[in-house]
Amino acid sequence: MPKQTTDNEAMLQEIVQNTEMGKNTLDELMGLTHDQQLKDEMLRQKREYRRINQAAHTALDAIGAEAKGQSAAARMSVSMGIRTRTMMDKSTRNLATMLAEGSGQGVMDCKRAETDYPEASPGAHKLMQQLCAFQEQAEQTWRGFL
Repeated sequence: MPKQTTDNEAMLQEIVQNTEMGKNTLDELMGLTHDQQLKDEMLRQKREYRRINQAAHTALDAIGAEAKGQSAAARMSVSMGIRTRTMMDKSTRNLATMLAEGSGQGVMDCKRAETDYPEASPGAHKLMQQLCAFQEQAEQTWRGFL
């Protein structure tokens, strides 16, 4: 298999996993808040994660690859971390702090993938850049809830 296909597929898989992490985290935290403004923002961001996730799935289908989403172990680890950090504090401030940290981690993951997969297609790079820009904006949005 040529290197470009490998980098391309790897970058698209990173996008799938990153967006699934975002969607799953938002799903889990959404049920913990009574702050309607926070919930509305969670729903808005979840829609954007879904849009980018679907675009990555479509691109993977186009190159004949199957999306490998977030592993069960990764999902469980995130879920346990959320439960631990929200057991005693379900305040808007605590949830927003967790979301800002997660968005920041997502940005770092995007930048790492950009470096690791230089031969990915222009379309995969563009989608990764969209995800990175979205998460940078999300981090600032969550900081507004602090």
